[in-house]
Amino acid sequence: MNIWIFNHYATTPVYVGGTRHYDLAYELVKKGHEVTIFASSYNHFVKEETHRYDSGVSSVKESINGINFVWVKTAAYQGTIKRIKNILDYTYNAYRAGIKELKTEEPDIIIGSSVHPLAAYIGYLISKKSKSVFYFEERDLWPQTFVDFGKLSKHNPIAQALYVFEKFLYQKAAKIIVLFDKAADYVESRGVDNDKVVYLPNGVNIESFQEIRQDEDILRVMQSYKYTVVYTGSHGIANHLEPLIETANLLKDNSDVQFILVGNGLKKNDLIRLARTNNLSNVTFLDPISKEKIPYLLSLADLSFISIKKSPLYKWGFSMNKLYDYMASGLPVMMYSSKEVIGSFKDVEGINLSESPDELATDILNKIHDEQYKLQTGYALRKYVENNYSWAKLAIKLELHMLSDVSRSK
Repeated sequence: MNIWIFNHYATTPVYVGGTRHYDLAYELVKKGHEVTIFASSYNHFVKEETHRYDSGVSSVKESINGINFVWVKTAAYQGTIKRIKNILDYTYNAYRAGIKELKTEEPDIIIGSSVHPLAAYIGYLISKKSKSVFYFEERDLWPQTFVDFGKLSKHNPIAQALYVFEKFLYQKAAKIIVLFDKAADYVESRGVDNDKVVYLPNGVNIESFQEIRQDEDILRVMQSYKYTVVYTGSHGIANHLEPLIETANLLKDNSDVQFILVGNGLKKNDLIRLARTNNLSNVTFLDPISKEKIPYLLSLADLSFISIKKSPLYKWGFSMNKLYDYMASGLPVMMYSSKEVIGSFKDVEGINLSESPDELATDILNKIHDEQYKLQTGYALRKYVENNYSWAKLAIKLELHMLSDVSRSK
């Protein structure tokens, strides 16, 4: 099959950001399929341009490990207005790039992936032109995410328009890919047949955790501390990192334990100020690192941290890359959340649920020195993620759906 994927924010392991479609494509290419990913070359996570364009050129094509990337030129941005310009640039230039590629090849299937729905809409438009199968991948539930976080009323005209757009894409898609385990119920609540829904969570490239490359800068930081609790990823509202700072405050007199937060986001400066206000020398903030460096960082840590805020949004489930990375590294997970939110993960060996900073602090002290516990649970976590969230297995699941739908469309 020839598979095209439109994802504004797709990237590769050498850059900062999620590699969902790179990892999926990598497995599909190994199985003999051709995959092309249309993505912006402006990195959303570090706000940097990653490619150069000649005058008048709005896209460039590159082959990376057998995967075709069509990098699309978009405006740099800081702030809402320029971000909208960036989205519109991607919409226009990715569509042009897709039409250009149609002159030399024909896709069998096109996946249009949100976050913003215009990337999915491009996929739909080009699937119509090429008479190929269209899949809509809804990585976040727009506008439901904004409604559930209280950022937008469901009666707001913008929300209503987005609901209509979402329903349109549901109707036009042969399959709807969702990342959350209960998101099929959400799609069904919108009046869509459940048979159209494919649950394909984020996953992990197991190979990258078996062939770890050393990095001197990371080693220099990590070997400065006796024991470390590591968080990797965005520092935003949804990531709910304040409890980690509160926990560090409770443990600030324990010189053995250092909290390492790696990443960036809207709340990072607030978190830094909070740590400084409490004179916390046991908290270290680091800049984001590329995906390919994550396995080495985690291999040097003792425990990992993740926080999932109690919110109506999570009634549909969750799928966080960092959680699967932690598991693949065999790193025990200190999870700050509630039983209702984390569901079946509460029963996974090596995941330790805390519902208060005091409970989290106690749990960290109990686990961080226990080498036998870390060894035992590390093995269990690696087996669990390999059986349930490896991209090798997730790619097979999606491939079966695609082969069936492409066969029916001929």
